[in-house]
Amino acid sequence: MGTGNISDNFSQLTENVKDYVNLRIDLAKLVLTEKIAKLATFFLIAIIFFILSMFLLLFLSLAFVFWFEKDLGPAWAGALIVTAFYVLAGVVIYIQRHNLFINPLVSQLTKILMEDKDEND
Repeated sequence: MGTGNISDNFSQLTENVKDYVNLRIDLAKLVLTEKIAKLATFFLIAIIFFILSMFLLLFLSLAFVFWFEKDLGPAWAGALIVTAFYVLAGVVIYIQRHNLFINPLVSQLTKILMEDKDEND
């Protein structure tokens, strides 16, 4: 009778370990799915914001050129001013790219990917 109990306990323990391993695998899949969803959302919002910003800059540039032509001089001069502004802004952004884009992007991605979940959640 003692041997039967040990083999029953061992088989029950084996089943419990298999169930535990399967549950941990399922948890890992769910956590990975959540992180991928957060990353996709982050990049989608960034792309939408970028596209809206480009349209805003386009229409502001056109408005400046038309205003410049109406009040101050030829449209080509206004377009050159806008171009010079964009070149200057591009140089400043390129020089400051680490502070403006790379460091915040890395910290945001690290925050999303390295976020720990409590075992009770």
